[in-house]
Amino acid sequence: MSQTSSRASTPGGYPKIPPIITNESDRVFLLDLNDYIEDEIRKVNSEEAEQRYIIYRNAFNKIIEYVTAYKPLLTAIKKEYEFTIDSIRKGQREADYLNGKLKAMASEPSTIRNYKKRADELEERISIIEKDNDKLQQQLQDLRSKRQRREELEREVAEPPKRELKKDRRLIPGLSLEEATDLNLLYKNLDILDRQLKDLNISFRTRYVPKSQKVDFKNKLDTKVNTRDQLLRQGLIYRAKRYRLKIAVEAAQAYNRFKPPHQTVGDAVTFAIAQATGLQVQEKDAAGQEQNQGEGEKRDGSPSAVATASFEDDDPNKEKEAEMMLEYIEKFNELFEDGKYEEAAIHAANSPKGILRTSATLAKFRAENEDVKVRLSHRSPLLAFCDAIMASVGAVGCKPAGELSTECVECALNENRLDLLSHWISQDRLMLSRQIGDLISGHCGCKVPCKCGCQALAQNVYTKLHLHHQAIICLLKQGRVHAGIEYAKHKSPFTKEMYVEVLRMCPSLQLMHALVAADDQGSRPLPVGVVILTVLENNSFDLVLPFIQELQNRTADDDPNTSLFHDAVLDDMETSTDEWDSLVKILQDQGYEETATNVLSTITVMSAMKTVLYKSLADDRPDSAATQG
Repeated sequence: MSQTSSRASTPGGYPKIPPIITNESDRVFLLDLNDYIEDEIRKVNSEEAEQRYIIYRNAFNKIIEYVTAYKPLLTAIKKEYEFTIDSIRKGQREADYLNGKLKAMASEPSTIRNYKKRADELEERISIIEKDNDKLQQQLQDLRSKRQRREELEREVAEPPKRELKKDRRLIPGLSLEEATDLNLLYKNLDILDRQLKDLNISFRTRYVPKSQKVDFKNKLDTKVNTRDQLLRQGLIYRAKRYRLKIAVEAAQAYNRFKPPHQTVGDAVTFAIAQATGLQVQEKDAAGQEQNQGEGEKRDGSPSAVATASFEDDDPNKEKEAEMMLEYIEKFNELFEDGKYEEAAIHAANSPKGILRTSATLAKFRAENEDVKVRLSHRSPLLAFCDAIMASVGAVGCKPAGELSTECVECALNENRLDLLSHWISQDRLMLSRQIGDLISGHCGCKVPCKCGCQALAQNVYTKLHLHHQAIICLLKQGRVHAGIEYAKHKSPFTKEMYVEVLRMCPSLQLMHALVAADDQGSRPLPVGVVILTVLENNSFDLVLPFIQELQNRTADDDPNTSLFHDAVLDDMETSTDEWDSLVKILQDQGYEETATNVLSTITVMSAMKTVLYKSLADDRPDSAATQG
């Protein structure tokens, strides 16, 4: 009966198919299949059609494998669907390909046009470069021709050109406009100048000689020195002979007076000379000791003492050393007058005994630095001398004096050579002083924080000199607020007046927060009211407003419901109510109503809390006194 009903036809003429769910296992299969589809869709991106297609295709394959009665039909359906999907994919790929090809064909004319335009621009540039090359070639040719003509003129022996006096339209130095237009006064000044010119010409002919005579004078000086040395040696010999003859004469006279029976005149003379020779050795040692002590005494007219004094007075080494120093100074002057400032600076820095490592030499370079126009590619004469002085510190073995070091630092700052100054300080080539640190710190023109590096150099100088207060100010000007506060706590404890001074010198938002921050003991460097009123002295509302707002937005660590501004106002025992009211009025006058209202509410609440606190403390005191009684 069941088979007959299952094979019965439908009203449309199609044979009936058996039902999908016939028992409990089919229902379980469908539920598992639905769970599988849902799990897989959650694992992938549900918006991508390719992923969903793969999931449903796998589910359809499981259905085909499970339902054997429908397998041919479902396989055919799946085949048609896959064929249709592949056709769609292929059509999509062809459409994309054709679309790209169409865009390329559409943009081809514009691309060709751009290439042509670029080619025209390049041709125009080539023509401009060729014109510039021709122009430069012509200029080079002109320069070569001028140089050739100049060399030809130099080869020719011609009379020196006459000096043409330039008309000077400036006023005569030392004369006013009325005096410069007075003819009689000008004639008088002309006569005075003529006499001065004649005197100069006479002194030039009489006082100065050609430089070629220097060699002759040196040779004559050497000859005279040699002659003097020979005469000194002969004088010493003659003095020794005279001394021996005097001893012999005195011994003979003493023999004639006493006439000892067992001694002849020759024995007496020989004994006296031998004894005098022994005394001569002793006197030489004594003379050496007296020379070291600076006494310079002479004994008995002995030739050794006379020779020692003579050598002290006429030591040729000292004279040669003086000659050498004079030649060194003359060489420096020659280099300086010839404009060879770099060589002159090195020559002066390495002078013997530092005779040219002085402030006078530096002043000479400074004067030349003001008169000479130095090319931009070269250093100034003054900076060249300062650099040479610092470079020769290691060879000389001593630093320049304090005044000279200060002038060198000032020169480097005027030339804006902070790199050179940093090298001098790091290599310990300066005699540091507070004046040097002040110069470097004052050269900085940056706003807080410093970006030029002057404050870092000044801090290094102050730290080496143990000037902790100035070093802390340099740290704060660099924007290193926390480092400066920690330095102040450990090296040089600050008073409240010092903190106020620092806040006036370099106000910043970071410094304001650091000054009102509480430490582990709950103490603050400055009260919040003092900080705000100090900054407002310069009308720095751009710092005060963010400072108050940030304190109001931050909460305390121990109480999240309380802002840091409330805690800071509560701890402020120095700012009076009138000062708070003046602060609120200033904020209202400047148009910051909201901030003024927040500050006023905080001050009012804190004033009430302080009043209650003081009242409770006052009530506790009588109770404690009664208990003690």
